[in-house]
Amino acid sequence: MNETDKYLIRKVYDEELDEAFTLIWNVFQQFVASDYTEEGIDYFYGQFVVGQNFRDKFLNGLQTMYGAFDDRRIVGVLSISADNHVSCVFVDEKYQRKGIATQLFLKVISELGQQGKEKIRLNASPYGVPFYHAMGFTDTDMEKVFHGIRYTPMELRLK
Repeated sequence: MNETDKYLIRKVYDEELDEAFTLIWNVFQQFVASDYTEEGIDYFYGQFVVGQNFRDKFLNGLQTMYGAFDDRRIVGVLSISADNHVSCVFVDEKYQRKGIATQLFLKVISELGQQGKEKIRLNASPYGVPFYHAMGFTDTDMEKVFHGIRYTPMELRLK
């Protein structure tokens, strides 16, 4: 059995969002926060962890979160907006380098391809840039900083 075959990849249900946001915050603090200023950390927390506007997008169908599950526990997440912009990709430290983020992307790429979508966009943290390049994403601009958050705009062409 392939290592990734033991993880279920599916959409995260509304009642699982709190668990998913806890994972996002924990992994962010471990691997991403060191590349950001204090302003960036506070902005990320306010926008993507406790921000009601971001949570409302999931509840209203404007944002979809996919999860990787080990039994019933969320061990990885990927969120994507209705306009194909990925905003969060995080995998629990104990589950990194097991193909989980790749499997999450493959699920999203498959679904978007079936819908005839042409590309996926994201803003990569410095920590994530090597992974996104390995997935086939290309930089669309140089690194930028917004509210203390460093990122490189990228896209992946599906067609």
